[in-house]
Amino acid sequence: MKKFYTLVLTVLSVCSLTHSNAQTGPNLLGAKGTFSAPFITVNSKASSCTKSGAASYNPVGNIGNALNGCSTSGSALPCSGYQYVYKSGGLQPEFTYSIIKNIGDANGGNCIKGDWRGQDHTGDGGYFMAVNGAPNNTYSNLFYQIKSIPVCPGTQYEFSAWVLNILPASSQYALAGSQPNISFNVITAAGSQTIANSGPIAYTATPKWVKVGGTFTPSPTTTSVDLQVVNATAVALGNDLGLDDISFNVVQSNIAVTGPTGTCDGNSLTVNYVVTDPTHTNSWYKWQLSVDGGATYADSTLGAQHGVFIGDSMKLPLDLKNVSATMNGYKYRLVVSTSAAGLAYPVCTYLNEYTLIVNECGALPVTLTSFTGRYANGFSTLDWQTSQELNSDHFELYKSANGQDFSLVATVKAAGNSSVVRDYSYEDHSPNVGENVYYRLKEVDIDGKYILSSIVNLALGKSSSMVVYPNPFNSYVTVSFSANNMAPAILKLTNTTGQLVFTKAISVNKGNNAILVNDIPQLIPGIYFLSISNAELHFNSKLQKQ
Repeated sequence: MKKFYTLVLTVLSVCSLTHSNAQTGPNLLGAKGTFSAPFITVNSKASSCTKSGAASYNPVGNIGNALNGCSTSGSALPCSGYQYVYKSGGLQPEFTYSIIKNIGDANGGNCIKGDWRGQDHTGDGGYFMAVNGAPNNTYSNLFYQIKSIPVCPGTQYEFSAWVLNILPASSQYALAGSQPNISFNVITAAGSQTIANSGPIAYTATPKWVKVGGTFTPSPTTTSVDLQVVNATAVALGNDLGLDDISFNVVQSNIAVTGPTGTCDGNSLTVNYVVTDPTHTNSWYKWQLSVDGGATYADSTLGAQHGVFIGDSMKLPLDLKNVSATMNGYKYRLVVSTSAAGLAYPVCTYLNEYTLIVNECGALPVTLTSFTGRYANGFSTLDWQTSQELNSDHFELYKSANGQDFSLVATVKAAGNSSVVRDYSYEDHSPNVGENVYYRLKEVDIDGKYILSSIVNLALGKSSSMVVYPNPFNSYVTVSFSANNMAPAILKLTNTTGQLVFTKAISVNKGNNAILVNDIPQLIPGIYFLSISNAELHFNSKLQKQ
């Protein structure tokens, strides 16, 4: 296990979840926190009555395997000191737990514990943790923990989870004073610090999930912590609970970026970044440049810089001098952190980027309203749309394996003169063999003048990651990823408070997928989080709405 250092905590939430004014980043625990595949696997040895599929409360694959991460050093895996059970009546004894999808609903109860009611909170077909609390104080009240979570010194984090009083109010065992009472503790060699407490979680007619959590900031020398969830109520009956969607998030600064959507060859321009941070802690920053469409970034020669907040904002203008057409598609990224050292570690930083569009100016032959791409079944499809064309001659489609060196793929005849919306499409049946392919469109008029589009990045390889492009976005995105099986999935878009702002069902193909999402509703500018999930997939990505 990594060596622990003294941790100084800033406690901002006790007895309930309190949101910071800054947004939080994606859940760093991923599937480990949501009790989902691939972290949780099906327990094939579970008793038939728990998983027969005969009723809604015992679906096929209903029981997941145990949490066994406590003995694995430095892996940030969850575990429990309680006894894991999976057979009929297994949760009858105190001091036990199981990993389950549905333990009971309006149709009846599961044979593992027939009087309990509760289903997975996430709603993605995953599991939750069902716990039969300790009967008295001779037993440990610690039912869930994660050891050796790496943290960034000085960076603020939020730890939260959803908790369920699993016993209906109608039960004879639903007694006053017996309700579960959950606390979240951060542990170091110096001891334990409580960062949040739920208070007694009420019995209700239909058990309801309650969110509980708090924030903390590691000291300048702290690099890892343990997180524990304990039940303060130790009685023989009534203190039983469900736990789901454990989330460990960076409390992020909001970085807004504004600049011209395009400029002419030879011009100079200023891109304005504004960092909003009520804590004023993320005052270190650096600039990065990508010349390959965002595939890789290099630090500016200026290195780490220290900024100053005026109020809750820090304004950082970036001046670009005498830009040229060869710089079209370059991405300029601002990265901020709490320290100069933290700028080198992705888990310690927040960022936003600006894409430079450089045109050869004059009378523009074409007004291009969109240029998008998708990849499926072994070929790429590129679509673009114009709202008007003046003496346009043709379009040239280029592609690249690295986002920098482009070669001509095809030439498509243009309309010539048009004042109505026109749609164009081209299928590339020989995309590159690598993980990604980049496309760019060149619009040429009859006099040879041209302008270049932004770059479309499609993921082709068998990478386990998801690529969302463009980012920042205006009204649409293309989501590229790989899957092992063909199956339906759910795409969700949430804001920084966790509110669902858009969802849709999608069809996932075996192999590479590139899905165009062009029906996103009108959104206010800011940070959003996109997820795609089914029994196999659990992708998450942070997006910036311009």
